[in-house]
Amino acid sequence: MSREPPIPVHGMKEKFSDVYLAPLGAEKTGHPPYEVSQAHRHDYYYCVLLEQGYAAFEVDFQPVQLTDQSLFLSYPGQLHRIVSARLERGWYLAFAPTLLDEPLRDILEQCLSEVVLLPLAPAQSARFCTLLQQAYPIYTATNQLFRQSILQSLVRAFLYQVAAAYLVGEKVALGTHSARQLELTKAVKQLLRQPATARRRPAELAATLCVSASYLNDTIRAVTGFSMTYHLQQAVMREAQRLLAAPDLSVNEVAYQLEFDDAKYFNRLFRQVVGTSPGAFRKQAEMAR
Repeated sequence: MSREPPIPVHGMKEKFSDVYLAPLGAEKTGHPPYEVSQAHRHDYYYCVLLEQGYAAFEVDFQPVQLTDQSLFLSYPGQLHRIVSARLERGWYLAFAPTLLDEPLRDILEQCLSEVVLLPLAPAQSARFCTLLQQAYPIYTATNQLFRQSILQSLVRAFLYQVAAAYLVGEKVALGTHSARQLELTKAVKQLLRQPATARRRPAELAATLCVSASYLNDTIRAVTGFSMTYHLQQAVMREAQRLLAAPDLSVNEVAYQLEFDDAKYFNRLFRQVVGTSPGAFRKQAEMAR
């Protein structure tokens, strides 16, 4: 019996250069194309700015709903698929991580949510759309002098606007915490977006951040409501789910790749965190394809 192909990784350079920009309006069916309805990963960021319509995504096995006047941004490496969509008006933007300058990269990597999902006021939505409308003629003008530099600058301007809108909402939600608490929590979040970090112990992470393990744990619990151990376990099990969704590795091989010396312990921890065994999770993922 032949094995199913692994989860595809859609590469930026395979489809376009460091920026891809397109107006929405053609995709009005509730059934998206096969390529995007199947679980896949990107090695780039992608953003949907939806003026009118709806979209239902699944990102790392969690549902995400997009409605009129809202914005969605996903990160490289996240496993996702489009469940259904009616994209009547808006914009699709994909961009390589290398397009981000350091301040912008830090802001995006330190977001406390797993994806950026913003409801937009009408004026905000119009302003965001205007920025992309200004960028689109440059994007399509292949003979434009300094095209790449102009386009990159316009896309960065748009992304800084997105980052500003996200930070305003985050400040309202987390306004009771000190600047130091938020700074440390964001630094942890940025580290947790790196797969290797999830395999470390809380004390190792604390040493990297030059704080004590107890202070780190108390801070993370105060801001998020959960311990440092919880966040590390969530991160490593999220990567385990991504690997298990592909049939090319056995459960034991997934455990080994995630640096678990004891496959039985990996199975117990997976069941504890995810709520089902690795084998049962894999079957559910196969049925969802």
